[in-house]
Amino acid sequence: MGQLLNEPIRAEHDASGRLTAYEWRGARYAVSAVLKTYAAPPHGTVYRVRINSAEGVAVAELGRDADSWRLRHVFPA
Repeated sequence: MGQLLNEPIRAEHDASGRLTAYEWRGARYAVSAVLKTYAAPPHGTVYRVRINSAEGVAVAELGRDADSWRLRHVFPA
């Protein structure tokens, strides 16, 4: 099972607008792959991504609503 968080994050993008990393609770997580993208009305778009950090690899679910990003779930990989 994943851990439900629903906390704000600071997303980082490359020049083409692709999500490359995010910062949460003072730690930086690199996005190595976008696994799935889907709409979740009225809550914007949801991205399921594979992340790499000092703790290892995991899968995270990020929600985006306009310019606001939130970390919704973290799943162990």
